[in-house]
Amino acid sequence: MKRLHLPGLQNTLILAVVLPLLLISGAAVYWGLGVIQSHDEKRLQQELALLAQATRYPLSRALQSGDYVQVNDITTSIFSVGRVYGASVYDQRGDRVSQVGIVDRDVSDSRSAADAVTQGDELGTYREIDGENVFSHFTPLFSEDGRIIGLLQITRRRSDFDQRLADLRRNAWWIWSLAAGAIMLVAIGGHYGGVGRHVGGLSAVMARVRGGDRRIRAPLRGPRETRQLAAALNEMLDSIEAAEQEILDQKARETRLNQRLQHQEKMAMIGRVAGGVAHELGAPLSVIDGRARMLERRAEHERGRRNLEDIRHQVQRMTRIVQQLLDCFRHSPSAVEGRFTTEELVAGVVDAHGDAPEGVTLAIHNETPGAVIHGDRTRCELAVSNLLRNAFLAADSRVVLSVRSGSQAIAVTVEDDGPGIPREDRESVLEPFHTTRAAGEGTGLGLTVVRSVMQEHNGGIIIATSRWGGCAVVLQWPRVAEPEEGEVG
Repeated sequence: MKRLHLPGLQNTLILAVVLPLLLISGAAVYWGLGVIQSHDEKRLQQELALLAQATRYPLSRALQSGDYVQVNDITTSIFSVGRVYGASVYDQRGDRVSQVGIVDRDVSDSRSAADAVTQGDELGTYREIDGENVFSHFTPLFSEDGRIIGLLQITRRRSDFDQRLADLRRNAWWIWSLAAGAIMLVAIGGHYGGVGRHVGGLSAVMARVRGGDRRIRAPLRGPRETRQLAAALNEMLDSIEAAEQEILDQKARETRLNQRLQHQEKMAMIGRVAGGVAHELGAPLSVIDGRARMLERRAEHERGRRNLEDIRHQVQRMTRIVQQLLDCFRHSPSAVEGRFTTEELVAGVVDAHGDAPEGVTLAIHNETPGAVIHGDRTRCELAVSNLLRNAFLAADSRVVLSVRSGSQAIAVTVEDDGPGIPREDRESVLEPFHTTRAAGEGTGLGLTVVRSVMQEHNGGIIIATSRWGGCAVVLQWPRVAEPEEGEVG
């Protein structure tokens, strides 16, 4: 498809505004020159008429008295006025009695002269005398009784009229040309200063945007229309930048989600493998522990008994690891079918652990012992026990187990005054096999078991900082209202 090339804004301004104005002004000059020409011709003719009227009465008296010397003097004075081509006086028979300059030798064939005599009024006409185009003005001369006794003819060259008009026309067109040039320069300069440079600035901004620079913005300068265009362009660039940023954020979220899905799939696969291995290792480890116990009772030497004790210790450690693996990846289908109170939960956890380790004190604050939790009591006790075990290992001197009940949830919090868990590790410690302890001191499954239990019960787990700068872990079970309970918010 052939492209249509449209003129630029500056050319459009010149073609649509300046040129029509110049054409209109040129037509006005042409019409004005015609008006001035007509007016000037009338003025020059009126000058001859005034000159004729000023000399009519003296000429009439001189001609009536037969004083031809005075007639000749008056005729000479008319010729001396300037720009008079000729002057002559004729008597009533048509004979020329006085002549100065170039005039008709005979006016008998002049229609204008005959009409002037017949009508008794002044008349003028253009005619040719001795090859020169002139304007001839005829004025009848009257006696005292009103009879026409002669005729006065005053002539002026037609070129006098044309020269004055030519000079006027030349000056007018020169002035028009200078004015047109000034208007053109003002239009071009005004366009550039008022519009062109601002439009050029917008074009430069759009060129940089096309080149990939999305951060540039158009300055809000110039007339209102260019400022509106700049503001609209800036809004469009802001929208594009926001859309691009949203796309980048969406891609980043999708990337993180894919990574999490891949990680979860990996963890699920590891869980299936670990669960299978743990199940298969359970029976052999029980056999090894039983045989070692039998050999320990029969051992006669102290060294042999110590070796068997070491074997049984390692077997028990492996058994705990296997049990944690089974606890981590086991799912309880009846997690919300049971019900128990927080008092029963705390009692079961304390009975499982016995006394706190040496140098560490355990404080229990159960504000709502009658609050009911719906779920698997054994699995919930396992979750709290894992938290308590971790707290005992991390604490310097104190561990606090507290229970509170609100309108929406029941919260069990385990706090210690140990080193705590860094903020950047609080999400990763919930993953399987991730531990902050030294190698051989932890399996990295304790908090994973806790998270699995809370997911089964539609609860939540929050890792924070304790009052003493250590670790605080909060377990939340959804609250189910019981009519007999008293609630403490």
